[in-house]
Amino acid sequence: MSYVRKVIGSDEKLLATFRPHWIYFLEAGLWLVGLSAIGFILDYYLYAFLTRNAVHFNVDLYFIVFTESFTPIPWIFVFTGFAIFIPLYLTYISTEVGLTNQRIVYKRGFMFVEIDQVDLEDIRSEHVIHGWFGWLLGYGRIRLDCRFVDDVILPAIRNPYRLVKASHTARLKNPQINYGQDEFWTNQEKIEKARSDARARNKIRTLKEKVKGSFGKASTKKAANKYKGPETSEKGPPSKAA
Repeated sequence: MSYVRKVIGSDEKLLATFRPHWIYFLEAGLWLVGLSAIGFILDYYLYAFLTRNAVHFNVDLYFIVFTESFTPIPWIFVFTGFAIFIPLYLTYISTEVGLTNQRIVYKRGFMFVEIDQVDLEDIRSEHVIHGWFGWLLGYGRIRLDCRFVDDVILPAIRNPYRLVKASHTARLKNPQINYGQDEFWTNQEKIEKARSDARARNKIRTLKEKVKGSFGKASTKKAANKYKGPETSEKGPPSKAA
């Protein structure tokens, strides 16, 4: 069952839930496999080099023991790979983003759950953060620019613009969310700028049409004169009356 459903109020409606992209699981697996392979390869070449070039090789560093037949190097790399794998994998399976008609709920953590909640009214803008892989695989992170609280950065989700569009639709349909004075005047300035740009474009279009019309008339008159000239020359001078 979705964890977000447990924390929303009775007067809220859950519109959609979003899970992290599978890139987290892929990245976790690549780190684990890659570091493990590096550890075993490094252990093999160190063993081959030291057994050939060392008379005696035995190092005891308390809980880390290096001998000719055993070194903990590969297991150190495996442990490091697991240390990177586990947080990424837990992010993939335990993180959830929920959108209601009033707020965005961001839940993370498996045993120690942390929840960030942002009212739709407090969100000033959204910024979608892509990378090269994000453009190729269709995922991205969303940074919510909030008014009274710190900005919230959501994890990489599939098709992040779907969440942005859904949050805009929910905000417009919520009758309790009103524009503030600052936002009102900002929108007024945008409208006035759009109107002035439209007037400038209309003036330029009208001027172009006038210039084009004047050139069209001049070219038509010139063509008519050119056509009339040869016709008068063919007739020749008027004949005298008998």
